[in-house]
Amino acid sequence: MKILLSAFACAPNTGSEPGVGWRWATELAKEHEVVVVTDITRRALIEPYLAENPVPGLRIAYYRPTWLSTAPLNSSTAQLLYTVWQFGLWRFAKSLHRVERFDVAMHVTYGVFRHPSFLGFLGIPFVFGPLGGGEDAPGRLKRSIKGRERIKEWLRAAINKVSLLDPFLWVAFGRATSILVKTEDTKNALPWPFRHRALVYPEIGIDTLQGVTPSHRAAVDPLRVLFAGRLVGWKGAHLAVRAVALARSRGVRIDFTLLGRGPYEAELHRLAASLGCHGEVNWIKQIPQQELFALYRTMHCFLFPSLHDSSGNVVLEAQANGLPVVCLALGGPATLVSDQTAIVVPVDGDETDVVNRLSLALEKLSEDEALRLGMAEMAIQHAASFTWSGRALGALATVSGVDADSALPSSRKLVDLESH
Repeated sequence: MKILLSAFACAPNTGSEPGVGWRWATELAKEHEVVVVTDITRRALIEPYLAENPVPGLRIAYYRPTWLSTAPLNSSTAQLLYTVWQFGLWRFAKSLHRVERFDVAMHVTYGVFRHPSFLGFLGIPFVFGPLGGGEDAPGRLKRSIKGRERIKEWLRAAINKVSLLDPFLWVAFGRATSILVKTEDTKNALPWPFRHRALVYPEIGIDTLQGVTPSHRAAVDPLRVLFAGRLVGWKGAHLAVRAVALARSRGVRIDFTLLGRGPYEAELHRLAASLGCHGEVNWIKQIPQQELFALYRTMHCFLFPSLHDSSGNVVLEAQANGLPVVCLALGGPATLVSDQTAIVVPVDGDETDVVNRLSLALEKLSEDEALRLGMAEMAIQHAASFTWSGRALGALATVSGVDADSALPSSRKLVDLESH
């Protein structure tokens, strides 16, 4: 089968959206012929990698409207560039389709339901997603978020509502053969005529790790707790700090490591100082992934009270490395765990109630080592079911009228077309 894959964010050896785009592309290319259309800025990361590590079946088409060719891609410009990129992609993809004659088109990144894709107009089956962005937490759980991070939350909630009035979005969903969403929250956030057609389908996977065994905890050892994630308001690091401080006040022995950096970092330091635990937190800004995996294996549990993650790569990574998870019953993290691998904390009540439940979950894991070890062992098995190949290739099965088992050899050269 020949697949056109739209992945604005796509790069090897990266995380987040670029990592998702790259892994879907390479996994699909194991069994099919794949042409990925990505932004021109990804060339600097992709071409050196492919020169050293060729991927049979994978070709790259770099695209950027000429009048935006010099615009930098960064956190401030990404959303605007992506929106313009999507509107221009239709003409580029149509020209590419005339030459390549694709069997199916797929849109993977950015995986946000608010942005339309027009690949459904190519006249071939179109898989739109997996999409996220509809996840959210009740306002009562955001009251302690401060400054710009709080304003961002208000704006995000408003944009999610206003986007439902976008006629281009309705057209995009109407033209999709299959609509994949990361969570039930995003399914319920779609324009109402398309909700019944959407299939909940997490987009992230993990490589199978060999030889992982849970870390054992001696009776005299404190419970080693890890939070890892970008330090923004909605990631819930402030709730983690409060929960650890509360558990310690009850006599629970905890060694807490907070790994990450971001705009909410200074506020977290102020919060820890106000709770009298700043010096007792192990603050780590950033480490390479292999060092992170090694860090996981020295810990006893993973605390991740995110308010609206669509996925949660770190949740899968933590389980794969033998850590039971404590998270909220919100968004993607709750879909990546099971009752045997995590304590999923209900979110009814206010912030104080939720923080109290998080602290009690830590206390439970601290007091019952047999329970914690059993959860750790189940976490390793559970994570092994989330393979990258299963995610990417399984999505083809959602497209009616397409033989997902067919494959064509890849024999054409790398595609490099620039838009004019």
